[in-house]
Amino acid sequence: MNLRELEAFLSSLPDKMMGDCAEIVAETATEYFKETFRKKAFDGNPWTPAKTPKRRGSLLIDSGAMLNSIRPLVISPQRVVIAAGNQKVTYARVHNEGYDGEVQVPAHTRRTKKGSTNVKAHTRTAHVIQRQFMGDSEELNDRIKSRVVDYIKTLTNE
Repeated sequence: MNLRELEAFLSSLPDKMMGDCAEIVAETATEYFKETFRKKAFDGNPWTPAKTPKRRGSLLIDSGAMLNSIRPLVISPQRVVIAAGNQKVTYARVHNEGYDGEVQVPAHTRRTKKGSTNVKAHTRTAHVIQRQFMGDSEELNDRIKSRVVDYIKTLTNE
């Protein structure tokens, strides 16, 4: 089911159900987006493996900060917005969309076992492979429709 079909289905529901349906959409989407980290895939498409496998943890998970930053931002009968990233997790968009380009590296002191070295400000080329964990997904849309239909069935059986 594509996004237009899901929107048409949801807009056909009575207005009094839309508040509860918005909650169902937000909960389902947040759960699905967090699940992509465990599956290491989005909408059935696996992520590109790392060049060197990690000894501990999982791909895109070091501290869990990016995974834990996924949350509902807006929940209303007209609109549901799920966001990722915050002040500490500024890199969420780069991982979700990928990035090729120049980045500014500020001046800093590099500390090593042999001592400290001052590094001048410079630019460098960065290439971050896209590993999408959020966005439009047919798999998610089907899951949302199924949960909304189940919710409607519980209302009609009462």
